[in-house]
Parts: sequence; C-alpha cells; structure tokens
Amino acid sequence: MIESVSLQQMKKLYEIADYDETVDGSDYIYVRITPDSNIPSALTKAMRFNGLIITLVKSGKLSASVNMERFNLTENCMVVTGANSIITFEDDSMQNLDASVLFVSNEFIHDLNFEIIVLNNLPIASNRAPLVTLTPGECAHMAAYLELLDMNARQKISEGFEMFHKGISRSLLTATLYQLMLMSCRAREEQPEEDPQTGGRPRSRRMLYTHEFVRLVNKYFRSEHSVRFYADRLCISPKYLSLVVKECTGRSAAEIIDEHLLLEAKNLLRFSGKNIQQVAYELNFSNQSSFGKYFKHLTGLSPSEFQNS
Repeated sequence: MIESVSLQQMKKLYEIADYDETVDGSDYIYVRITPDSNIPSALTKAMRFNGLIITLVKSGKLSASVNMERFNLTENCMVVTGANSIITFEDDSMQNLDASVLFVSNEFIHDLNFEIIVLNNLPIASNRAPLVTLTPGECAHMAAYLELLDMNARQKISEGFEMFHKGISRSLLTATLYQLMLMSCRAREEQPEEDPQTGGRPRSRRMLYTHEFVRLVNKYFRSEHSVRFYADRLCISPKYLSLVVKECTGRSAAEIIDEHLLLEAKNLLRFSGKNIQQVAYELNFSNQSSFGKYFKHLTGLSPSEFQNS
C-alpha cells in the first residue's frame, strides 16, 4: 500500500531542491525541472503526499497519474493536487521539460490566514486533480510566485527574526493560492456551467456545508459510507446535503464518498499485499461479497480482475 507521507519524511526532495541545513524547508519545498535535469527516481515513484502539490509546466511535455487518472501536461499547463492524492510523474514522458513543482505541508496550509469562502472555492476540494490551461502571461505570473517562495526559503535569517520569515512565507503562499483561484475561475468562465438556481454563483452557507462535508469524508470514508452519517454530523437532512453538494461541486454527496472509497480500495488492492477479504474488512464492508459487488458496480471489474490487470 502507498502510505501517506509528510514533507519532512520526503528526505530526497531536499536533495533534489538543493536545500541544505541553512534552508528552511519545513513548510514547503520548491523543485525546478529543466531539460538538463537528471530526474531522480524519488519523483517518478507513486507517492501519497500529505499536503498540496502545484505542478506548473512552462514548456515541454509531462504525463502524470493522479488518483489513477492520467493527465497530459503541455506548455502553459498547471495541475493542483490536494492532500493524500496518489501522484506519479512519468519520467519517460518528459520531453524538453521546463517545470516547477511546489510541495506544501498540510500543517502550513492550515496555518494560513485564508478567507473561508475563498478556501472553499480552491480547486482542491476533492481527490480530483484539476488541470488548468494558462495563458503565457499567467504561466509567467505563477512561475514568479513559485520562485519567490523558493527565494524566501533560501534566505538566511538571523536569530530572533524568524517570525518575519514565517510571515513572508504565509503571505507569499496565500497570494499564490489567491492567484491560482483567479486563474482557475478565468478558465472556468471560458467553459461556463451555469446553475439555474444559483446563476453560477455558489451560496456562502452552502459552500460552508460542502467544505465541511468534504473534510468529514476525508476523515471517515473508510468506515462510514452513507450520506446520512455525514448529514447527521452537519445537523441537516441527507436530501439537503445532497442538494447543496451537487450545486457546489457538480457531483452528488454519494459520488464524492464513492470517489474516496474507490481510490482507497484500488490503492489497497494494488499496493498493500492484502487479500480481497482483508481489504473488504478494512473498508468496513460486511463481507467480501458485498465489497465485490460494490467495486464491480463502479469499475466494471471484480476486485480480483483489478488486482490482476
């Protein structure tokens, strides 16, 4: 099984980024990949990172698998993955690549002074990985933000002035995420999906319910599979929860639970070495048969067929 790792556990990243003991890499790490880079295996093995990853391709090509869905990134493309997504960068797809990758710890994200409505609108609310096509100007703009974060991490700080350094880091990352949100909204406007009930504008209370629902699903999906459980925790009806989640995300509450559960099932079946019965019990199915029916209904394959594929 691919275990979730923290930023501090990814020792190889510090070497790739050329961070030594003088560089503060406890909150985030910036990695630059150029056509001359020797891509280390640490970046091409499947990883499950407990934090945020922003990948910006300025030129060249890169294929990445995010939660077992393949994305092809070309010039002026960006992909953002949320906490505990399973990601693999395919080294044989890297052609004349100039890219920047920012790894941000989950703890640091939670330490930011973010307006809750903006946070709820960030394109990382589920385990899907949004691919955003940027204009050349937007790509250069985002690259500048990422490079500023790297420069700040490398800045030598005198004893007693750490609070200023931390404040700059928070402000830079907050500005980067606001910029990311602005670019994502611009991309969505080019392909609008109008909701007749909201006019395309999410309602703040409904966004708050949706944000809290996704947080609860991330925490409990292995053991709790019903919409009712999450509605009860939010003190609203299952019908109302399904309505607001559908309005805000375009997917039903049940679909979001299934996305999390199915990804974890695939992770366990493919990487844990556990048999199907053990996986079924770990994911709180009453028996192997019910798990098999659930898995086949969603994928078209039985668990054993998936394991052997």
